[in-house]
Amino acid sequence: MNNNIDIKKELVRIKENSLMKLNTLENHIRRDGEWDQLSVDAQRYLRIPHILVGAVDIRARIGTFHNPWFAKPSLLFQPPRLEFIKDSLDDLVNQRTVELFKLAKDTKKHIIIMWSGGIDSTLILTSFLKNIPTADHEMITVALTLHSIADNPTFYFNFISNNKKIRVISATELEVTNDFLNKNIILHGDPGDGILGPSTGMYTKFSSSNQHLEPWKKHLKAIEEELEPTMQKFSFVQPGIGKWFTNIVVRTLEESGYADHVSTVADWYWWTYFNFKYSSMCTYPIYHTRLKKDLEPLSIENIEFYSKTVFYHTAKFQCWSYSNLKELVRDNVFKSYKLKAREYIYDFDKNFVYFSKKRKTSTTPPTIKKQKIPVVGYDKHFQPFGTNQLKPIFLMLLKHYKEEHP
Repeated sequence: MNNNIDIKKELVRIKENSLMKLNTLENHIRRDGEWDQLSVDAQRYLRIPHILVGAVDIRARIGTFHNPWFAKPSLLFQPPRLEFIKDSLDDLVNQRTVELFKLAKDTKKHIIIMWSGGIDSTLILTSFLKNIPTADHEMITVALTLHSIADNPTFYFNFISNNKKIRVISATELEVTNDFLNKNIILHGDPGDGILGPSTGMYTKFSSSNQHLEPWKKHLKAIEEELEPTMQKFSFVQPGIGKWFTNIVVRTLEESGYADHVSTVADWYWWTYFNFKYSSMCTYPIYHTRLKKDLEPLSIENIEFYSKTVFYHTAKFQCWSYSNLKELVRDNVFKSYKLKAREYIYDFDKNFVYFSKKRKTSTTPPTIKKQKIPVVGYDKHFQPFGTNQLKPIFLMLLKHYKEEHP
């Protein structure tokens, strides 16, 4: 280890980190032949992103579960008390748009919408086009990529490129700094999967036989087996990760007091996003654009302001999702997937092809460029740190990690 490193200081920095990129850390440990030094639980922990689609960092917002560095989820993204509400998605989307538009005008900030072409971000952009006076469209910038246009070309040509007031930029130009946040409100589609419905691809095995609407308690063994590695999938991981992670999910769900309502297999997968992936997805544009080692720390004030303007991160949206679990996924998964969101978009763009056929696709992250150092995490100010100097500390923590609970 570099003798210039203050180990105690770096341990605190790691413990207070805002996000850890588990795949990157795992890849570097395996590349250097240090995998066998880790505890079995640590190996399983680093593999969670491979069994929980789209995960970057895993932190339970509710229930007893800790990571190797004992880093807690940010209090800025803690869950509300879940309760049943009768608000419609349309009303919540419209209200949120008007609220953020007023905030932008009051703070004299520009609105940047990261548009992937997918349902979650198209819903946001649609709402702004519907609810903001045309004269104020000059306050909007759409950040996109060629993938965005290819994903939803009709919307792009009809409502973005033809709108002379809207500015269009490449998402690869974005870099979230203090100056950027002082001038802009940045909006994006995450954590849409945790609000508008779980990714149906995760439970295809169950939906193909309509078991996704049956109680998860009836299918725990099948869920464990679905997550367990095979010779074709992660064969270098010791057996047991399926049962290990399933026990974690079930424990936190039962500790939450919501297990009677979050009751089906589809609900179980929704809970993995809502409880474990939600926080890291809220900071999606920050960790995908802050790749330079010498970036100045983000101020606490800017981080707090950013958290308040994540479009879907409100108590109302989270309670709406909880209240409508039985509507988010129905017998026909293909037709019901994010149906309310697609209906909202269709009411505006009248694009029946998009409405009837659009489903979850993989979107290229809006990275500005390849980083010169392997970024494995970000401290509480979203300054990146790499593996080279800190890897011995990571190895020390991972070697002794055991997923314990009462």
